[in-house]
Amino acid sequence: MFTSDLADEYFNRSWATVRGTDREHRLVRYALFSRTPGLLTGVGDVAGLLKRRCIGPVTLRSQPEGRAYAAGEVVMTIEGPFGQLVCLETEILGRLSLSGAAGMMADIVAAAGIPVIDMAARHYPPELVPALAVAAAVGGAAGTSTRAGHAEVHARFGVGSDQIRVGEGPVRPFQLYGSIPHALNAVFEGSSIESAAAYHQRCPKVPLTVLIDFEGRERDTVAEAVRRFGSSLYAVRLDTSANRVHQGGHEKTERALEMRILSQASDRAAAASALDRYGFGPGVTIEEVYAIRGLLDSLGARSTKILVSSGFDLDKVRAFVACRAPMDAIGTGSWVRFSMFTADIVAVFENGHWVPRCKAGRAEELRVPESLPLEWRIGDESASTGREPVSGSQFAEQTAEPGPGTETPAAEPPPS
Repeated sequence: MFTSDLADEYFNRSWATVRGTDREHRLVRYALFSRTPGLLTGVGDVAGLLKRRCIGPVTLRSQPEGRAYAAGEVVMTIEGPFGQLVCLETEILGRLSLSGAAGMMADIVAAAGIPVIDMAARHYPPELVPALAVAAAVGGAAGTSTRAGHAEVHARFGVGSDQIRVGEGPVRPFQLYGSIPHALNAVFEGSSIESAAAYHQRCPKVPLTVLIDFEGRERDTVAEAVRRFGSSLYAVRLDTSANRVHQGGHEKTERALEMRILSQASDRAAAASALDRYGFGPGVTIEEVYAIRGLLDSLGARSTKILVSSGFDLDKVRAFVACRAPMDAIGTGSWVRFSMFTADIVAVFENGHWVPRCKAGRAEELRVPESLPLEWRIGDESASTGREPVSGSQFAEQTAEPGPGTETPAAEPPPS
């Protein structure tokens, strides 16, 4: 049976329509593209799906994981019997949908110029967590916040020693990150310092990052952390709530800091706009980053890093960078965007050759490439293309759930 409970029902009914006829076995060529640009991810998932569900012969051709594509660009073609492929279209397109998220992460990483950590897990259903981490890795994130995501990324792209390589990209670290949550402070009588001390005692291999906003006394907490932990204080995390101004901060523009920032900005107009939106007021602001950096330096903690979190989408990252906010790493869950992929049959094999055939208007819209860098054949072992997929492990079937991970120390933001 080639039907699927996950398929749009009209595909199942299409299969029922051709079942037992010559049309069930007629070879067709699908072209896959997105209406919006992105960074391709999910290729291995599509290959695994075809391997599990198709008898063949089926040929998958694709751009590699991590390859940027334009709106309307055909990034993948699939050839095979209509009856085997028609009910897989829905699942195939869904497996590519996080290419939009990978592209957004890539944009954030490029804009930031410092490590960016994926913290999206809490905002989506648990079954999406591994795929989200993969999209983050493809987009260039420095790491992720869950063991499941970290394990999935290394299962696909790992080259050992907590390093990964995506497609033909460089070998680079991809770490499991985790500092101190507000929840831990709550059970230590609301003390950020006491929870950090206990955390550091139980997790001594993890560089110590102190969360500073729980009590609403960010400056006091930083000063106490420097006195208590000294050189062991690796970083502080700024996560001030969006409904309050940080300790010592300003609700409205503070002129001296504004002029200081504008005087050193390479693009004054962009910096002025950034200050209007994120410079002052409630939440994690540009002012707060400057204030905490200045305080740390004045206390002799010049090597202590600043990690920022809370709503850092592309616009907010660009704003902070435009103002040269002295931050060292960003944790964000505000990067996930789904791409809407489309698949169309563009040719049918008839009378010994491929005949172009598709919906009116599509032929003028798409240019189907004659070849793509990756090629994978299923159910036709005698066929040889002379080409192998880049990083064949990326195309392995991902059928097993990740096993329980070993206790892995959580990392903290590397120095910028």
